[in-house]
Amino acid sequence: MYSDQDIANLVARVQQLEMQAANRQASGTPNIKMLSPNFLTRAFAVWGHNFVASLLIGIALSCVMSVIGLILGAVAGATALDWMNQLIGSMPR
Repeated sequence: MYSDQDIANLVARVQQLEMQAANRQASGTPNIKMLSPNFLTRAFAVWGHNFVASLLIGIALSCVMSVIGLILGAVAGATALDWMNQLIGSMPR
């Protein structure tokens, strides 16, 4: 069915493709911890990215809520507790 020459050509082609893949992997892979073969290194890298993202989102939301609180405090001319009492007092019983 297949001659020895065909098999030899296929073996040579597979070896060539494996060498190309190894060269591409060695030169094209960035050296980051998320691609580490060690599980704990990958886990802490993911946790660190999650922590930083949550921190940035939390800081941004805190700033926005502080500005909203200052605006509401200045517009209403009352403290937050008075504002809450007015809100609760206007609810139907």
